[in-house]
Amino acid sequence: MSERRWSGRVRLRERLARRPPTRIRERVRALRRRFVFHRELRLRMISAAVLVPAVLVLTWYDEASFAGVVLLIGVLVYHEWIRMIGGGHLLLLRWIGWLGLAAVAVLAFTRPVETALAALLVTVAVSALVASRHRFDIAVRWVVAGLLYSGAAMIALIELRKGADGFGAVVFVFLIAWATDTAAFFVGRQIGGPRLWRRISPSKTWSGAVGGLLAGTVFGALVASWLGANIGVATILAAAVVAVSAQAGDLLESAAKRRFAVKDAGSLIPGHGGVMDRVDGLVTASLVTALLGAVAAAETPASGLLSLMGRL
Repeated sequence: MSERRWSGRVRLRERLARRPPTRIRERVRALRRRFVFHRELRLRMISAAVLVPAVLVLTWYDEASFAGVVLLIGVLVYHEWIRMIGGGHLLLLRWIGWLGLAAVAVLAFTRPVETALAALLVTVAVSALVASRHRFDIAVRWVVAGLLYSGAAMIALIELRKGADGFGAVVFVFLIAWATDTAAFFVGRQIGGPRLWRRISPSKTWSGAVGGLLAGTVFGALVASWLGANIGVATILAAAVVAVSAQAGDLLESAAKRRFAVKDAGSLIPGHGGVMDRVDGLVTASLVTALLGAVAAAETPASGLLSLMGRL
């Protein structure tokens, strides 16, 4: 070893010896957090590059393909929910939920929305009865909440896809939810600041929430303009309301995970966790969008949404 290299190592050791141990540990922790962040970000980008185009193509192809995708997502969400609340070993309860959600999706696609809602309520009632009669070691209210969480979102998304304006309405929801989540993640990381709700989700900040709201509103207005709506007060308000609901869904899932001391709902999607971790904002955003479309009392929620925003 050369004398210069050896003297350099000696000086480095002397500097480390003079540095307080706490500063060294803090530096190591910071480097470790940075490494983990970049690794997770790379996995997120790869997963998104594969999944987003596939979902958009199936959404565009026809209503039946989209209903199949929604059913698959709903079943996976309920599966992760049951595991999260500690009922992963309860096969009977899972099968009742899966079969009930399948019936809900089929009826939402082929029948009026009231029929699908009735099927969802029947599934909830049967699951609650089985859970209470067999005295499973999980609270019945959490089983009911999981079915309503996944089933109501399935009905909302399938209803939004119906009609000539359905594809555009679903893209409207998708882009707002994705833009809100992505912007909140990056803005919160870069700017930081006061925590949004430390007890529920310590990593979320007010700066991230504002960044997500602005991004969701802008992307929603752009999609609405592409669909032929007027970019006015109604359009901006509708996009902002959907963006806020997407963040509320994220906080809702964070509260449920905090209640059961779970970091991720699953591990199916690399870099993202489980399916529920990726669609938490979409669940509430789809429900709010479907309700906005229903307010206009049009033929379909999608056409009602565009009418509400003021189609040109």
